[in-house]
Amino acid sequence: MYPFERKEKILGRLRKTGRLNINEDARLFNVSVSTLHRDLEDLEKQGLVKKVVGGAVLVDGVQSATHFDKRLQNQSREKKAIAKKAVECIQDDTSIYLDHSTTATYLAREIRQRTYKSLLVLTNSLHIPIELGGVQGIQVISTGGAVESEFKALHGRWVVDSLQRINLNQIFISVGAISVENGLMTQIHFINDLFPELFRRSQHINVLVDSSKFHKLCTFQIAPLNPSFTIFTDKGLPEDIRQEIEARGLKLVI
Repeated sequence: MYPFERKEKILGRLRKTGRLNINEDARLFNVSVSTLHRDLEDLEKQGLVKKVVGGAVLVDGVQSATHFDKRLQNQSREKKAIAKKAVECIQDDTSIYLDHSTTATYLAREIRQRTYKSLLVLTNSLHIPIELGGVQGIQVISTGGAVESEFKALHGRWVVDSLQRINLNQIFISVGAISVENGLMTQIHFINDLFPELFRRSQHINVLVDSSKFHKLCTFQIAPLNPSFTIFTDKGLPEDIRQEIEARGLKLVI
């Protein structure tokens, strides 16, 4: 289990039980007491928990915070800048796909500020229909699927099946990590199942990744970098990585 996964489980247990016991829950999470202490210290620094004698409790008002809510705040300036660039390539009278990522949520907010006569938006996000529902000129279609509340996403075979008779002009996706050597990567198993089908259904593939994603490694490799991809990122991308990507023939928008 990766640290971020363990911390999500810690928060989930705290929401359920109200209190965490260091000695008992270290065994539950199959980690040492010192490792659990470090996790709790990190969560305390984020303002999510408060350490008490023998354990920890949630900070007041945190009970409803999800993984999605926290990610929405991370790198928010960079994600907003990426969204402002990406929205410029969305044309009227087309169909697009927005995934459940927080960067796609910022893109939906940019779309909401534009005027369209006929734009179809397909999404597996639970949040994007809230952002775009009822906006004149925009039709939002949900893929359907099982609910993953922590990511505010729909997943499962239903999502993949919903794409079988769909043709999309563009898709906009994000991933947990990206590199020249390993391509697009994720820690989320249902993304690994979904994205290959999306790639087959779209004319243009847009990858929205803030520059921090170029310094990470994830377990599942979704796809190698392909010259057909357009990568939207921010000005924090190091020059050497930028040159490597462009040398592979990919379009890079900063």
